[in-house]
Amino acid sequence: MALHDDPARLDIANYPLRYTSRVLFADMDGFRHLNNVAIARFFEEGRAAGMIEAFGIDSLLNPPEGRIMLLASNTIDYIAQAYYPGDVEIGSSILRIGGSSFLLAQAAFQNGKCFALANGTMVKALHNKADPLTEDERAKLHGFAFRGGV
Repeated sequence: MALHDDPARLDIANYPLRYTSRVLFADMDGFRHLNNVAIARFFEEGRAAGMIEAFGIDSLLNPPEGRIMLLASNTIDYIAQAYYPGDVEIGSSILRIGGSSFLLAQAAFQNGKCFALANGTMVKALHNKADPLTEDERAKLHGFAFRGGV
C-alpha cells in the first residue's frame, strides 16, 4: 500500500510538528518543478526541526555523551508537482515508537496541497549501536503522535 492511500496522511492538521521554508531558485528543474533532491532536503529540515522541538537543540549540535538520532531508512512518495516560487510546509509526526527507534511520518505541502509523503525510521544510537529510548524521550515522542489514526 502506498503512503498516499491513507487520506489522513494528506491532511496537514494530522501533523503536530511543522516547518516552513521558502523554495529557492536552485530547487527547481527546467520545468519549474521542485526536484527530488530539494524535496528530500525539505524533509530533512523538517526532521531536524522536529528533533529540536522534541529534544532540544543540543540533541543535534552537542548530543549528550555522544548519543544521536540516526536516520536508518527513509521512503519518499512523490504524489504531485510543487513549484518555484513559493513556500513548502513540512508536517511531521510519530507513527510508532519501538525500544530504541521510532517511525516518523512526514508530508510536504504547497498552497495547502500535499505533494509528497515520507516515512523515516529514526534510531537512537550511542557509538554506532542502538541505545534504548528513555521513558522521558518516549513521553516526548508520544506528544507528537500522528492525529489521523493510521
